[in-house]
Amino acid sequence: MGALIQTADVAGRRAVDDVADVVIVGSGAAGATAARVLAEAGVSVIVIEEGAPALSEALRRDVWSGLRARWRDAGAQAARGRAFIPILQGVCVGGSTAINGAIIRRMPEAIHALWQTEHGLGEALRYADLTRVWDVMDSELRVGEAPEDVLGQNNLLMRDGARALGIASSAIRRNVDGCRGSARCLQGCPTSQRQSMDVTYVPRAMAAGARVYATCKAERVFAEGGRAAGVRARFVDRASGRRGPILTARARRAVIVAASAVQTPLLLLASGLGRRSGLVGRRFQAHPGTSVVGVFHGKVEMSFGATQGWESTHFWNDRMKFETVALPPELAAVRLPGFGAELVGALAGYDHLACWGVQLRARAHGRVRPALGGGAAVAYDLTDEDARTLKRGVTILAEMLFAAGAREVLPGVFGLPERVRSMDDVRRIDALPDDPRLFHCIATHLFGTAVMGPDPATSVVATDGQSHELPGLYVADSSIFPTNLGVNPQHTIAAVAWLIAERIAQSA
Repeated sequence: MGALIQTADVAGRRAVDDVADVVIVGSGAAGATAARVLAEAGVSVIVIEEGAPALSEALRRDVWSGLRARWRDAGAQAARGRAFIPILQGVCVGGSTAINGAIIRRMPEAIHALWQTEHGLGEALRYADLTRVWDVMDSELRVGEAPEDVLGQNNLLMRDGARALGIASSAIRRNVDGCRGSARCLQGCPTSQRQSMDVTYVPRAMAAGARVYATCKAERVFAEGGRAAGVRARFVDRASGRRGPILTARARRAVIVAASAVQTPLLLLASGLGRRSGLVGRRFQAHPGTSVVGVFHGKVEMSFGATQGWESTHFWNDRMKFETVALPPELAAVRLPGFGAELVGALAGYDHLACWGVQLRARAHGRVRPALGGGAAVAYDLTDEDARTLKRGVTILAEMLFAAGAREVLPGVFGLPERVRSMDDVRRIDALPDDPRLFHCIATHLFGTAVMGPDPATSVVATDGQSHELPGLYVADSSIFPTNLGVNPQHTIAAVAWLIAERIAQSA
């Protein structure tokens, strides 16, 4: 049985040294999956995680407690372009899997074909191999549609609106075992029904002997004899920010970096990698999204039901995916128009609100660099074409809301009325400029800052996930993806990490 080691466990120590066959940085979809595969194959594993354990019994209902405990920068991390776009990431054991909407999608075959033909991946990630892994994970992570009795009205209304317009839609496949409809996925599941990495693959890896160092931030990968030899990290008290002892985790066989498309390039650059090629941190991509709120005569009660339980990929070829998203009152207050008494009045009608979003398979590319004073500086600017697609997405969402019976729609677009009661008002969006500053976007799915490919001149890691520059160093998260996916990436991230880890285990 492995151990979970935190700052308090090493208080008073000046240094901590450990050694394993493989050292993994990150415990989200990629890191936890790699740890589960390797540990159960008999490979000794150390996992280093910056965040703290995501304990459901410590959760409170309010949003701020969840943001502070589990979200990077308490949800205030942002990309900078013409518009500021908040970048939402988890920083806890389990990573973003502990705060997302539990949506499980497989990589579209069209994207996989693009990776093979245009990005040189060939047979490195065969769809048949990914499917084999997905089938196993579907069983282990209890993937399936939420029962109708816990969908809630927010999801059922999208179903009704889509059907009325002839738009194909479906219940979302989610990794939840017995969802109770608490609508608190974003704060952290209060009953641990969501099969996130903190309640599934991290415990499985520990049961097979993996040691997890939480509240411990990786600072650099070090090399010996021309190979990756381990990770230097430091314990940090999450509450006070006080720096603790240094951890030196030595790796006999490999180091796997699985820290996300934002933190992975920062770690690689801090380790002296990628500076000559200039590729590390470039080609940052995302799925930015915006939401539209509908006001209904009858009660919707977003406080009950699957946070995200209904979706439409009908317009996927047009680079859009639609999803429900149940906002808790604190976040709804940010989304609603008005201030003071007007906002209080709007919040009084919270139970009559429905919130749906459009997720964009954006064309834009950006860059991640170290920020002055620490952290990440993300430059990312949606293209004019992306802005046009968002305008169309808002129009379609408004039409679905009206078709579902909304008495008014809050488009949340600068230049439109705050509240509209007809599609004629919504279609005024066509006359607005193609400018991302019209929208209140967020980005939750991040890709492409350490891309995979056969050529060191155009990629950071080879097709087996191993660094072109430093043998023994692997990257296994979505930073290696050459493009975004247009669907929620957790299952693809985990499957790719599974295959990379499987090959490391078999290479002994």
